Amino acid sequence: MTAEPYPWVRRTTERGKAYDAFQAYLRQGPRRTITAAAEDVGISRDSAQELSTRHDWVARSIAYDQHIASAATDGLANQMASARDDNLALADKLRGHLVDQLERCMLNNEDPSVRWSQALGAMVRLEEHAFRLKDDPKTSAARDKVQGLLDRLDKANQT
Repeated sequence: MTAEPYPWVRRTTERGKAYDAFQAYLRQGPRRTITAAAEDVGISRDSAQELSTRHDWVARSIAYDQHIASAATDGLANQMASARDDNLALADKLRGHLVDQLERCMLNNEDPSVRWSQALGAMVRLEEHAFRLKDDPKTSAARDKVQGLLDRLDKANQT
């Protein structure tokens, strides 16, 4: 016998109020009770208990809860990985600008500007946040600051 891929979906043997009662049970979340499900759909507690046993409500609801928890975790992991990749790409772009600026300063026998040093510090912090997969307002603020520095460097290079 193979496991059902989505055991919380209506079974062919569940008709009318049987599935409605299971849905009422499922919607209650971790503190679900058979009594509350029975009241929700207007059947006796004994009927709901019999349906729960016949249609394995407890195991199906556990599978559903695990599915929801896994989906939320997977979504967060994907979001954090995407933010990390965006931050690393931005840091890489900033690194390219900084290298160009440093080479120009070296060719002209000049010291790099204070802005160059600030941009380097911002790039390092951005990479550090990206590698730690931080998901906080400081990371996005640092990213915005770095993007502003990039925009100013681009403008300076065009003049």
